[in-house]
Amino acid sequence: MVEQLKLTDRKIELIKKLFYLTKEDENNLLAAEPFITRNLDAIVEEFYAKQLTHSEVEIVIGDSETLSRLKNSMRGYIQEVFSGTYDQNYVTNRLRVGIVHKRIGVSPALYMSAVRLLWDILSDQFEKQYEEGLCSRNEADERQRSLTKLLMFDVQFVFETYTGALVAEVQKAKQELEDYARDLVETVAKQTKELQELSSQDGLTRLLNHRAFYERIRIELAGCARRKEPLTLVYFDLNDFKQLNDNYGHIVGDHMLEALGATILSSIRETDIACRYGGDEFCIIMPGATNGHAKDVCERLINAFVARNDRHKLSFSIGICQTGPDKPMSGDELVMAADARMYLAKAQAKLEPGFWLCDTQETLGKFGLFAAGDDA
Repeated sequence: MVEQLKLTDRKIELIKKLFYLTKEDENNLLAAEPFITRNLDAIVEEFYAKQLTHSEVEIVIGDSETLSRLKNSMRGYIQEVFSGTYDQNYVTNRLRVGIVHKRIGVSPALYMSAVRLLWDILSDQFEKQYEEGLCSRNEADERQRSLTKLLMFDVQFVFETYTGALVAEVQKAKQELEDYARDLVETVAKQTKELQELSSQDGLTRLLNHRAFYERIRIELAGCARRKEPLTLVYFDLNDFKQLNDNYGHIVGDHMLEALGATILSSIRETDIACRYGGDEFCIIMPGATNGHAKDVCERLINAFVARNDRHKLSFSIGICQTGPDKPMSGDELVMAADARMYLAKAQAKLEPGFWLCDTQETLGKFGLFAAGDDA
């Protein structure tokens, strides 16, 4: 504590000057030491007898063992008061007293009342010295004034520990509050993000849902227009998916959609956005991509889907539409155009089963030979 308060010998001497505590005061108290030492036990007993008349003090002290320790500490303190030496060791002991008092719950009011009581008892001892002819009237008065200075000197060090502890508690509480606030902000942000993801995500396929699709296509179209880049939309639909549900049940159909969602995510570029548009219809938003880039991704998607080797040999029909960088379409226009091309591909798939694709130029192409409902 001395180090924390930077209490060097020089600083202690400066504090003594603030309290007008001089070498003469040290000598005055040292001169009273023999008489005080002879009466030390009586002084301590009187002090605690009066202290224990207060219920608050009784509660703090608690038991006889604690009382015994406190009496021994008081004996030591009174001996230090009349030692005539008030250096760093003396100050360290006063700071230690403050720490102990704060720890056991002694309030400043209780502490100050104890100091006042000790002053009264020791002042009475000076009067007895005078009455017994051991000192003059002036010497007794000087000793009392010196005692007052020293006790005030002691009190300010004890209060340093009280205020230091309070500041530390405030700082700790502030840090805990800041930590709690930071954790709360992070928790809220995390939960908000999770809620946003849940509200924008299709629960079965983990792709973006219909509402999120329109939010993202609007954002991506604006970004591509600003950067003067194209954007291509891939729109596809599973062929004869209703027949699969009717023949094998919706659980099988859901497993198929779930698997297709995972296959789409593993096939697209990092910058692409995959969405479940509704039912068995899916969209892939491809910022910065041309018609050719989209066809490459679709071929990769078809190959990955076929490689699953599912016994329900489903295929899908794909429509592709590129917009920009000149005369970009709106989101609705882009969806309608890609949807129209998807239906051209689907019409061809009804005539010749397989994966059919209709691109921006309305060119039809076929991939694979699987027909819906065939068994492996």
